[in-house]
Amino acid sequence: MDYIDEIFGRLNLQQISSFLLHGVPCNKISGKSYKQRMEEAWKDVLKMVKMKFPDEDDEIYDGVYDYAGVTQDVYMEIGIKCGVVLAMQLLSKEV
Repeated sequence: MDYIDEIFGRLNLQQISSFLLHGVPCNKISGKSYKQRMEEAWKDVLKMVKMKFPDEDDEIYDGVYDYAGVTQDVYMEIGIKCGVVLAMQLLSKEV
């Protein structure tokens, strides 16, 4: 049964997510929390925006927030649908 243990050893949500979204394995698995990963990415975005548009007011940040919010909503809905499809497959008699 070692091969079963190996399957669970390879099990990683970041890998599954990367494969489903991009069709390729995740290059680097992060041990950081979701919050840490999002905060770091947001800091990078803010740094780039400030570098490119140093004199801009909050309007550009509002646009970025709006885009991120819509993207978040869309991927959440996709994730819920994927979860339902997987649950249906697991509960079907064919499994």
